[in-house]
Amino acid sequence: MQTFFSEITALCRNEQFLHSVMEKYHYDPEEYPNLKRLAGEMIPCLETEAGWQDREIQETFPGRDQSFLTVGITLGKGIDELQEKYLQNGFLTESYMIEVLSSELLLESYQAYTKWVADHRELHVARLYFLGSVAGESGSSEKKLNDRLQLENLPVLLWELQMPVTCNEAYCMIPKKSVVFYAELTKDPFTKCAGICLGCGRRDCPNRMEEKENFPLRFADMTDRPLSYGYARIFSKADVK
Repeated sequence: MQTFFSEITALCRNEQFLHSVMEKYHYDPEEYPNLKRLAGEMIPCLETEAGWQDREIQETFPGRDQSFLTVGITLGKGIDELQEKYLQNGFLTESYMIEVLSSELLLESYQAYTKWVADHRELHVARLYFLGSVAGESGSSEKKLNDRLQLENLPVLLWELQMPVTCNEAYCMIPKKSVVFYAELTKDPFTKCAGICLGCGRRDCPNRMEEKENFPLRFADMTDRPLSYGYARIFSKADVK
């Protein structure tokens, strides 16, 4: 497993980032010291257990020049354990603060991964596909990709990535703060990665995001999330099966 993005771990010490979390989740100013303390407690967990892995798909998709990667990112079991410790001791506010901080770190990780690909592979991420989403309505290429996007494929993808991440019968990943997706690659340097909700038809999803066209990678702003994006998405898809 690849070492976690150092710039993402560093956000736990970044006051601008922490204040943006405060504003997004409507925390009162006097709660900042508590949020900052918890972010600091998360750092050792991220430094020892967080990481990511990708794997090239040795498969062709008719009509597409792009290649695809299977990608997994996890914040590690230490974050789950830290959150559970506060929860079991009745500190619900602290437990939820760890939840929202984890959500934001995972969201930032998507951007960090696209940058890593551009810097190290001379390729660019055109789009991210999540299990349970839809690649397209017609065409053999879209059908082939849609078959891969079935939620039931999650255990196989985790096994292929060889990461310390598993899933239960409801396809909830363990550690919870983990995500798995496909990255569509292109050689076009002017390609801008589409928002991570592209392809998902659930307009009522509490994790739904609206695109911000002024952001270069078009990663959108996520607000009012009860769970981390990757975990909530998998969980919500399992609910509707």
